Amino acid sequence: METELLMEKFNDYFTVTEQTEDIPIEDMQIVILGYGDADGTFANLLKKVAKKKKISCELIDVNEAFISASDVEIGKVTIQNYDGEDNSLDIETRNTLIFVRGGAVESLTSQSLVSSLQTIGFFLVNDLESMMLCSNKMSNAIALERNNITIPKTSIVNNVKSIEDAHRRIGGKFPVIIKTLTGTQGVGVAKVNDMSSLVSVCQSLWKYDASILLQEFLDVSSDVRTLLVNGKIIGAAERVRQKEEKDFRNNVHLGADTRPYKLSDEEKELVINAARSSGASYCGVDHCVYKGTSYILEVNGSPGIRSHFMGYDYKTQKSTKKISDEETIEHILNIYSDERTRRALMRQEAGYIESIQLEGMEHDPIRAKLDTGNSATATMLHVDTMEADGDFVKWTKNGSSFKSEVLYVSEPQRGLKPFDRRPVIEHTIIFNNKRYNAELGLSTKDTASEMLVNRKLMTKFKVAINPNKRFILSDVVEANDSTDH
Repeated sequence: METELLMEKFNDYFTVTEQTEDIPIEDMQIVILGYGDADGTFANLLKKVAKKKKISCELIDVNEAFISASDVEIGKVTIQNYDGEDNSLDIETRNTLIFVRGGAVESLTSQSLVSSLQTIGFFLVNDLESMMLCSNKMSNAIALERNNITIPKTSIVNNVKSIEDAHRRIGGKFPVIIKTLTGTQGVGVAKVNDMSSLVSVCQSLWKYDASILLQEFLDVSSDVRTLLVNGKIIGAAERVRQKEEKDFRNNVHLGADTRPYKLSDEEKELVINAARSSGASYCGVDHCVYKGTSYILEVNGSPGIRSHFMGYDYKTQKSTKKISDEETIEHILNIYSDERTRRALMRQEAGYIESIQLEGMEHDPIRAKLDTGNSATATMLHVDTMEADGDFVKWTKNGSSFKSEVLYVSEPQRGLKPFDRRPVIEHTIIFNNKRYNAELGLSTKDTASEMLVNRKLMTKFKVAINPNKRFILSDVVEANDSTDH
């Protein structure tokens, strides 16, 4: 039967467009990955807000918990001993929001738990890579500098011989700041006023195997903590060191006072760029103004909430009113209830052309173009023949024959005009040694490509496309068409 006649048989089907799926906030499940009760303030506040909204919220102790069962295909995991009392917790990728706190990435064991949940497909706030970057002050500084963001002059110090050189590279003046590469809430930060003190403090820290860096000292009495979700500002607070306090640090945990802060347009741009450099979905960006120049101090991947924040409208980015701690948490949950805000960064790189196998013809891989501009509802697969058989379609590819149920008909367009009608089927494919159920739009037209992978399938693959390389994750398949490059 000719393809044109086949398409007439599909007239009763309708064209389906991709839908986003928001989760009603009451149907969400919240999980907090923490280190015992080390981050009790944030966890307790989140639990309080969740209880008020009748949302399930559980704290998982990464020192005790382990994955006892998982079904990757449906995205369901059982976490055993999550509370240290041998109780189990079932979570699913479709509706679970996982907050990863700083303590959850302090050991290789806890990092492996975070990595496993991330690989299975859970949305993490934040993922392992961004948490590791934010928790290491030198990596943090390098990422900011690489993105042309102004920071205090910074240099790492790894032995006594490097101290004078590092001091010279940050300006050669005293006082200077010494920081351990890890540490939060102002812990591991010291100010020294001369070279002998600098050497002494460094040697003392090295006795405890601490990795340290030097940073120029900016004499400011306050700094600003800005909270951002997906690169958008939700709150800002100025942290002011109390006059009677001799401590140079402005951390709230050390007694600093806070007040709502209205960011200038220049400050908004600065903190947004800093947040983007970290890759974190939710973060706190600290900055200060010194002699008329704004400096980013750090990006915190698990910021606390204990400040008097000026609220910001998520869409307009305009300041609104002072918001309480609970209102801040509620604002964050409302944002993440939108499916579009729970789309993870694609950190694995793929080439713009890769090979994909169809189940049933595994030994004959197909050359596929990964097209980031392709918003078609289904991935296009060029087939040799196809003919209708009731609600099914029979089709052949490279000598292999298949019969599949037709899900719907896709009508891709060029400009405003449809140029093809494709019966869409579901078929298992193999890419990068993993199996996926994929919606494929079958076509017998001269498409110049064997397979054109759409954004929907690339999202399942969890890959970012390198436009300069081919076959990064799969074996090379030679082109069978002169236009297929």
